[in-house]
Amino acid sequence: MKWTTYSGPALILDQLILDLTPTPLPAFDNFVAERNREVITALTHPGDERFIYLWGEPGSGKTHLLQAWIAHAETLGRASIYLDGQREHLPDFAREASFIAVDHVDDLAPDDQITLFSFYNSLKEGGESRLLMAGRLPPMALAVRDDLRTRLGWGLVFEVKPLSDADKLAALHAHAAERQLAIPDDVFRYLLTHWRRDLSSLIGMLDLLDRYSLALRRPITVPLVKNILHTAPTEP
Repeated sequence: MKWTTYSGPALILDQLILDLTPTPLPAFDNFVAERNREVITALTHPGDERFIYLWGEPGSGKTHLLQAWIAHAETLGRASIYLDGQREHLPDFAREASFIAVDHVDDLAPDDQITLFSFYNSLKEGGESRLLMAGRLPPMALAVRDDLRTRLGWGLVFEVKPLSDADKLAALHAHAAERQLAIPDDVFRYLLTHWRRDLSSLIGMLDLLDRYSLALRRPITVPLVKNILHTAPTEP
């Protein structure tokens, strides 16, 4: 018996959706810093400051910056650790790292808030370790322990300002040019209004569009984008 394998557009898209991940890996040189140059300077040339807190709306790039800071530490050969308050507990051994990044501090469980408070006290008493944290709100507006709220405001505090649509369009055009992709402007504008708003997800979708259009041998157009967005998950 001769079997027929189906390999139509739907099956191709389903397979590509499985690979839909933000690209490239977070680094300072692929962060669009138009409105946040002061933040980049503080993270790459911190001087004697050992505590930095970043706040801003979801999708503004805080997680990218924390992970880029950790990647930068690794290039310097320094022990480093990235911890996500939404997904994991803070291990006590993390205080031994030279670079400690704690994301989503506003989602820390009560016991983890105590652990982070103890990190502050340990680092303040001695050593050269640095602590970078991020949350949605400025320190004094966070719903965390009073003593931790005070500690979060000890060092430098920066708002990470989201990119404007013009900044995002410029970044998408630059990424497409780097990949030698011929994409009309209406595709970029459609993505901005119908897809996730953060730049990493937008760039990830461009890469998916590239692979899908090549597989189907079709140009990248708004109808092609609509076909993908109908299938792709709208939440990270």
